[in-house]
Amino acid sequence: MQISAKNTLSRLLLLILTLSVILSSLCSCFLFKKQYFAGSEDEIRANIAASLDGGGESYKTVQEYLSSWGIPEFDRVKFRYFESTVNLYYNYAPAPQVMTHAAELANIFLDEYYGEIDPADKAEVTNALLSCYARTLGDPYAIYRAAEATSDYEVDMSGKFGGIGVMIEYDHVEETLMVSVVYPDSPAEKAGVEVGDFIVGVDGKRVSDIGYLNAVNHVRGKIGTTVNITLLRGDREIEVSAVRAEVEEINVSYDIIEEKNLGYVQIIAFKGNTLEQFKEAIDALEAAGVAGIIFDLRGNPGGFLDSVVDVISYMIPSGHTIVSYNYKNMPTTTRKSTDDGDGDHTVNLPMVVIADEYTASAGEIFTAAVRDYRNHNMLKATIVGTTTFKKGIMQSSFGYKPDGSTLTMTIAFYNPPSGENYHGIGVSPDREVLLPEPVFDEATGKYLPVHDTQLDAAVEELEKLINAN
Repeated sequence: MQISAKNTLSRLLLLILTLSVILSSLCSCFLFKKQYFAGSEDEIRANIAASLDGGGESYKTVQEYLSSWGIPEFDRVKFRYFESTVNLYYNYAPAPQVMTHAAELANIFLDEYYGEIDPADKAEVTNALLSCYARTLGDPYAIYRAAEATSDYEVDMSGKFGGIGVMIEYDHVEETLMVSVVYPDSPAEKAGVEVGDFIVGVDGKRVSDIGYLNAVNHVRGKIGTTVNITLLRGDREIEVSAVRAEVEEINVSYDIIEEKNLGYVQIIAFKGNTLEQFKEAIDALEAAGVAGIIFDLRGNPGGFLDSVVDVISYMIPSGHTIVSYNYKNMPTTTRKSTDDGDGDHTVNLPMVVIADEYTASAGEIFTAAVRDYRNHNMLKATIVGTTTFKKGIMQSSFGYKPDGSTLTMTIAFYNPPSGENYHGIGVSPDREVLLPEPVFDEATGKYLPVHDTQLDAAVEELEKLINAN
């Protein structure tokens, strides 16, 4: 009997297990069909409306709503990864209610992508949905980048890329790229490109047809490849070819105002190569014996937090707070100055910072740190210009390792050494100076250059600081 009972029990357990597997499979099939039917645009909109009217099921995640409404098949694992990341780290505004968020996202997708992309291309659908997702967070700085765009962004922020070695300005009237600087010994110089030339075509494509950003991306490219450029010089077009090489972007430039014996340092952005160039500038000016330094941060859009922390560390003694910030539900993080192996270098010269309404993010951290350490008698400094951009928040990029795509979003509000967050307020100058209004020249269709009254004021204030010592 014992053997019979054991056999019967074993068979019963096997039967129960088999039934469980069958039921599980049936449920999986049901859910798969329920969540992965590909609806028409009208069906999807009707399903969205039904959910908003209370006729739909309640889900905990955006991706569940998208699947149930009949959005074309997408990578739910990838979408869920980014959605979970947002739930963990997003710190700009309260997260939107899940159903409302999903409906807004889905409607943007239907308006802008449905019918424009291949619904059978799972990767393309996923990228489109995640682009919409970033836009619906309520964060003006949130952006999703597919793998290629992520790679381009990382190259740009490194400060080094494959290119021809020019700085350009976009002429909105003529829709051309004006060459403002040609780097010495660069592919552009070797090809005969000159300052003042207008780039009107790249590889047979007119700048006026493809637009500014596309034109810039066409000039850049893989090192060792050739780019054909159409230049407008005077009234004639010239065709030149250049072999792309590694170009180091100039993010810090410097000069000496000889008649005043003053140093001038322009910090264009805080990128991967900014510290190296900043050190070179400061070391050269100190070796030249300048009496003071003007730091021009007008138009500086910011960049890497590490970069601005390192730059300020080269100016003040180690161990002092430069910036502090709070991640979501986390204790305060404080970044302090370090000696960075340079013998704890400090800048002991009087200084003036020129800032304007386009000095943003890391540029504002620099400006605020100089102001605060001036107030603590560590620096001799004055701020000149106009109130800064008012961005006291920081972003971070979160990568998806399987394909290299990233989601960038706001993760914290940051505070300068004083601890007073200036988001929406900005950093005010000690002396407000406006630039003259530009005058439009009807004959040339361009704005005439204006006199730099802000630089004049900076020189005046720096001389006051020098004479006060």
